[in-house]
Order: sequence, then structure tokens, then C-alpha cells
Amino acid sequence: MKKWYFYVFLLSFAVYWGSSLFLWYPWILSEVLGMVLMLTVAPVMWAYCTYQCLRTYPKDRIYKSALVVSLIFLVVSVVFDYIFFGHIRDAMEELYHPTTFYAYAFVVSVPFLAILLFGKRIAHNKKPLVKKDSIQVLLIGLACFVGVVLILLFENQ
Repeated sequence: MKKWYFYVFLLSFAVYWGSSLFLWYPWILSEVLGMVLMLTVAPVMWAYCTYQCLRTYPKDRIYKSALVVSLIFLVVSVVFDYIFFGHIRDAMEELYHPTTFYAYAFVVSVPFLAILLFGKRIAHNKKPLVKKDSIQVLLIGLACFVGVVLILLFENQ
């Protein structure tokens, strides 16, 4: 189970920084473009990662897995938002828009929506978690994080 919890954390890390990479820079250019991407691209990314988390859950209690996934996703989102906007960018006023709270609500609800919409498919496509899965997700998450850091570095010059 510890491997699965770590995998869920890695997926949330990867999707957080991946969505930040694909949303935040366009948001700097145009707030409307950023919001459009947040309402189109980000939900697909979070939904896909949720599907991967649920289908690799090693037990049969799918609602318990959804609860765990939603809590991990929420904690990661809140903590990284606070670190990214509050401390790195010193932009807390940008963080607490209504859209941020809608995003948190989405992150909490998407695992349960996935079960409602794709529960049979998730159960049918169960996949055992292997080390390679975690390594791939870690590399993707780190690449996205480095991309955000590079944008920050070049933005401040």
C-alpha cells in the first residue's frame, strides 16, 4: 500500500506542476487564455491521473481509494499553491480567486466522478503497480517542475 500512496503523491506532483507549466505561463500572457486552459486542459490532466491512481489501487474498495486520492490531491494542491504563489512568487493575492476554490473542489470531486462515470472500466482495467510507473511519473513531474523554475528564472531577468 505504501507504494501506491507514494505513486498517488507522485502523480499529484506531476499533474500539479504539469498543469502549472501549461497554464501559468499562458495566464501571464492573457488571464482569459489561462482561465480557458484551466477549464479545458487541466481537468483532462487531473482526470487522467485520477484514472491511473484508481486503476492501480491494490484492493477492491474503490470508494476508499477515491477518498484517499482526493485527499492527497487536495493537500498537494493547497500546499504547492501556497509555496508557489505565496513564497516563490510572493503573489498571495493572485492565489485566492474564486477559480482557485473551484479548482480545489474539482480536485476533490474528480475521483468520485471518475467512479460514477468509469467505475466498471476502472474495475475491468485494473493494473498492478510496478516500479517503472513511479519512475516515469517522477521524471515527468520533475521535468515540469524544472520547466516552471526556468520560466521563473527567465521572467525575472
